[in-house]
Order: sequence, then structure tokens, then C-alpha cells
Amino acid sequence: MPFGGGPRLCPGADLAKLEIAFFLHHLVLNYRWKTMADDFPLAYPYVEFKRGLLLEIEPIPDMAGIGNIET
Repeated sequence: MPFGGGPRLCPGADLAKLEIAFFLHHLVLNYRWKTMADDFPLAYPYVEFKRGLLLEIEPIPDMAGIGNIET
């Protein structure tokens, strides 16, 4: 069980959860990703990917300047 449990809980557990939340927030808002063409999930006895879930990640272009046309 990660970070222990019961009365001996890891003191960094909440900090680790907060850091992962910030990372996921940044990843979802600023990047697009898709699995490689030949990678697919195998669902028996548990979900795993044929090649280990290789991803193609690309940044989303900055949308701040779109729509502001200067003449």
C-alpha cells in the first residue's frame, strides 16, 4: 500500500498527491497525446498494454493570440 496506512502514515503523502494533481492539470491543459498505432490494451487478467503504453505527446499551440487580428 503506497505511503503506509493506519497510525504510521507517510508525512509526504499529501504533498505527493498535490504534486501529481498539478502535473496532471498541466498535462491535460497544455498537451495532446495518443497511443502509438500498434499499441492496444489487453484486458486479461488485468489491463496492460502490448508495448507498455507508448505515447505520442505534442504541445497544444498557444491560443492567446487567436482572434486578435491587428490591422
